[in-house]
Amino acid sequence: DVIGPSSRMTPIVFSEIMYKPADRSDGKNLEFIELYNSNPWWQDISGYQIVCDDMNYTFPAGTKISGGGYLVVAAAPADIESVYGITNVMGPYTGSLKKSETLELLDEQGAVLLTVPYSNIYPWPVAANGTGHSIVLSNPTYGEGDPRAWDISDTVGGSPGQMDSFTPRDRKRAASGKSADL
Repeated sequence: DVIGPSSRMTPIVFSEIMYKPADRSDGKNLEFIELYNSNPWWQDISGYQIVCDDMNYTFPAGTKISGGGYLVVAAAPADIESVYGITNVMGPYTGSLKKSETLELLDEQGAVLLTVPYSNIYPWPVAANGTGHSIVLSNPTYGEGDPRAWDISDTVGGSPGQMDSFTPRDRKRAASGKSADL
């Protein structure tokens, strides 16, 4: 399934957040944020910012996301590129993501377009805290700020720069023998 918008403010969504990657023996930093353009045409995000209390990044002039395309912003772009074999990773950003933040996307005028108050505490997907799984936007119709819109990635390490694989939480709970209405 293709991701849709999570807000009427913008066709851009935060599609994946790797806020607490698993520790690595090689010391590479795999923290990243992925954006997705839900429109079928390109979107100019020059001057947009990703901000929270502990990190920030401003997109340089000429930054565009193709229609139906992904854009990865990383704390250590070269680390992401070498581990995942992708190119054109943006960054580095200043600071780092914490296990509980309010991540925002601001337009070039500073208006708030998206707000994600994610956390490592239920009802947010807690299994992403240091396990190597990211959180992915699985149900954008809830809106990006609702924990029901998010799930953990099926793949350890996530999938920066491409569509994310996830099994809906209810199926994960059923498979583990836990009640689906937790």
